[in-house]
Amino acid sequence: MSQELSRWYSRRLVGGPFRTFDPGECTALEREIGLPLPPAYRSFLAAAGGERLGYSVRLPACEPEPIQSFDSLYQLGRDDAGEYGWGTLLGEYRRSRDGWLAENVPLTGLLPIARNGGSDVLFLDLNPAAHGQLHAFVHAIAWPGYLGDHVFTKVADDFDACLDGLFIDPGTAEDAWADVAGSDPSSPWRKTVEEWLDKEVPAWRAEAWATPATQPCSLSSGAPGVVRAEWAA
Repeated sequence: MSQELSRWYSRRLVGGPFRTFDPGECTALEREIGLPLPPAYRSFLAAAGGERLGYSVRLPACEPEPIQSFDSLYQLGRDDAGEYGWGTLLGEYRRSRDGWLAENVPLTGLLPIARNGGSDVLFLDLNPAAHGQLHAFVHAIAWPGYLGDHVFTKVADDFDACLDGLFIDPGTAEDAWADVAGSDPSSPWRKTVEEWLDKEVPAWRAEAWATPATQPCSLSSGAPGVVRAEWAA
């Protein structure tokens, strides 16, 4: 397993760790589902396929919570125990057939590819009529101001379009910088976060939460951290 912290793919920062791409695992996944993976998603798995994608997506069907994220990516192949466990594409596909998802989502031909901390799930549609489309299932929260009913909605026409629609919401940007602002300016991860924010949120250095911390600082000002990334597809 690669110890890289991150990789860039199609202008998006993907967080590690990263497993070596195994075409045989793609074949095994496709054989079990009985449908092929779209080329765009297969290319992503081959070039990046890490575990984190710290972005958000806007889903109008989820009003009053249109900004959603699916930051935990499922992995191709087996887990560290050598099994198709939680967090692996084949393992999540198998488990989804019998759990709560099966009761709320038309799962035929759908492959779960990511989730968030609230167990909302991002799906890749492998059915011929909608091959390559992305869909999301978002849970209802019985509390004023939150989503009143479960929502199953289309996210994008294909995986590349999904990546194009991602953005960093203000709260994620602030949290990401707060996690590294106290580390040494030469820290590789801090530099990665700065590059990420410079590309995605060009005006971030002018924000009140960023301006004081963008000046050189010493290790005594805080401990290194990691991005508190939130994904959406």
